[in-house]
Order: sequence, then structure tokens, then C-alpha cells
Amino acid sequence: MNKQVAEFIGTFTLVLLGCGAAVIAGGDIGLTGISFAFGLALIGMAYGIGSVSGCHINPAVSLGMVAAGRMEMPEAIKYIIAQVAGAIVAALVLLLIANGKADYTVAENGLGQNGWGEGYLGEYGIFSAFLFEVIATFLFMVVILGATGAGAPAAIAGLAIGLALVVIHLVGINVTGVSVNPARSIGPALFSGWWSIVQLPLFIIAPVLGAVGAGLLFKSGMLDAPAAESDASGDDAALRAERDALKKERDQLSADLDACRSASKVAASTPPAAAAAAPVAAAPAAAFTGVASKPEGLSGPRGGVADDLKEINGVGPAMEKLLHSLGYYHFDQIADWQPSEVAWVDDNLEGFKGRATRDNWIAQAKTLAGKA
Repeated sequence: MNKQVAEFIGTFTLVLLGCGAAVIAGGDIGLTGISFAFGLALIGMAYGIGSVSGCHINPAVSLGMVAAGRMEMPEAIKYIIAQVAGAIVAALVLLLIANGKADYTVAENGLGQNGWGEGYLGEYGIFSAFLFEVIATFLFMVVILGATGAGAPAAIAGLAIGLALVVIHLVGINVTGVSVNPARSIGPALFSGWWSIVQLPLFIIAPVLGAVGAGLLFKSGMLDAPAAESDASGDDAALRAERDALKKERDQLSADLDACRSASKVAASTPPAAAAAAPVAAAPAAAFTGVASKPEGLSGPRGGVADDLKEINGVGPAMEKLLHSLGYYHFDQIADWQPSEVAWVDDNLEGFKGRATRDNWIAQAKTLAGKA
């Protein structure tokens, strides 16, 4: 429920401040000021609620996440309900505030609603409006998926996404008022008269098409970030030190394993009588001997929020970064690995080989994912 509350608050903020800038302060700040109002509101919410829900605050974005394989549809539906509700409440609050001015009327001053055609801003036609909304939302979703994907600097994702929204508004306000967000269009339209409602379907269909198109493009792998290099050149000093320590630990583990194998060979060659007189320690469990296969990964964390894999014993910051580069962000992904997949992971954790088996990640991940 906390994710839905976050999405409600985030969408409420975007609509109240973005549309409010147009209705209350538009004459003073102009189109540039309105553009920055929408972008800055999004940036603030990205850092305010991003860790809770991923800060979609946009039904098209949630559906784009579903198309990209980063979110399940049942969860997206809950997000969308919260987003639309937040937008409607924000539009109502804005209307109540604007009505406090003696000469304000919705018919004359508007409520920040989207539109096209004669009498609306630049008076662009329906084809121009539809084309702009599809392309603008597609590009916006590309920025979102890329900025929150594997290998991207997560700390500045909110800034990149917010600035992209600013640029989209700078270009498109005269065309449609800029939607790229069905909830942002639905809220003001419900209080702006029948013509806004008649035009509303375009601002639902076009953004969804653009966002889903971007999601499918990422799902195809055509825009996947390259896998992280095996060396630690990009890590900071602390991560390099941790990786060096883990390499030493791996070497020691390898040496211990060789010793166990030698002991097993000695035990196998010892006559039964001698073995009875001088029993040796049991050999370790047999290693996986089949064909290793790579577990299915994701292009980015579901909902834009990864689990804290460092809760797994033996996973530190460097290991977590390596797992993210391979497409593993969630406990339930690790919990579902089969023996052949564990073998692949053990062989491909550069600098940490054998770690998944040694620390029994599967059992830990099942507990953390609630599958134990």
C-alpha cells in the first residue's frame, strides 16, 4: 500500500505544481517557467518517493515498465489507480485555489488542461497533436528506462528524467500543452468542460503507445547496456579493496577444495582394513557436473527499485554491482535458480567464482523473498 500512497502523492504534486504554474503564474513566468515547473516537480518527487515506488507518477510509464519486463500488470493497475486519483484530487484543489481570484473562470483561464485545434494555444491539428504525444512519450520513456537500467548512475536518474520533461515541455506546450501522462490530462479535463473530455482519449492513447513502444524496444535487448568489465577499474578505492580481499578468500577456498580432493583420493586408495583403522573425513558433496546455463536476467529492476542484495551473506557492494550488471536485482530471481544456473553463476562471477555455492545464496534468497 505504501507504493500506491507514494504514487498518489507524486502525481498530486506534479499536477498541482505543474498545472498550477500555468493557471496561477503563467502570465508571469511564461512557457519556459511552466516547463521548468513540471520538470522540477518531477525531479523533487523522484528523490522524494523514488526509493518507495520508483516514482512513475504516470500511467504510461507504468505500462511501459510492464512492456519492458520490469513490472507485473497487477501491480501496474494499482499504480495507475493511485496516479489517476492523485491527479483528480490535485486538479480539484487547484480549481478551489484559482476560484479565490475574483475574475477567474475555467472557461476563460483554463485549468492547465491539454488540447489541440482552434482556440487552443498554437492551434495545431489533431494529427500534429497525436504525433507529438506518441514521439515525446516514447523519447521520455527511453530516458526513464535508460537512466534506471543496469550500468546507469542511479544517483542522477531523477535529474536526467526531470530535465527531459523540461525539454519536452519547451518544445510541445504550444502543440498540446504537453501530456505524455494520461493522469496529468485526466485530472484537469474532468473540471474543464465537455470539449476537454471529448479530446481526452488522444491524451490517453498516444502516451500509452509511445511508452509501450519504448518498453518493447528495451525488452528486445536492443538498448541493453554492455556488461560491466571484469576488472575493477571503475570501482572506487573501497570497492577495489573489497574485491581484492574476496579474491584472496576465493584462492584460499580453491586451495582448501584441492586439499579435500587429495584427501578423498588417498581415502579411495587406502585398503578397507586400513580405512577402518584410520577413517578419513567424508569427501565434500559432489559438484554439479551437467551443462551450466545462464539464469534469465532483467534489463533493470522491476518497478525501478532493486532489492538490497547486500542482505545476502557474502554479497558486498562490489558483488551487488556485478550481479546488477548480469541482470539480477531481486531475491526471488536468485531463489529460483536451478543447480545448472548456480553453476553458471559460480563460473561467471569474475573475482568471486564459487561464491553462490559456498555461501548458499539460494537458501538465503528464499528466506529473504519469503519463499522458505
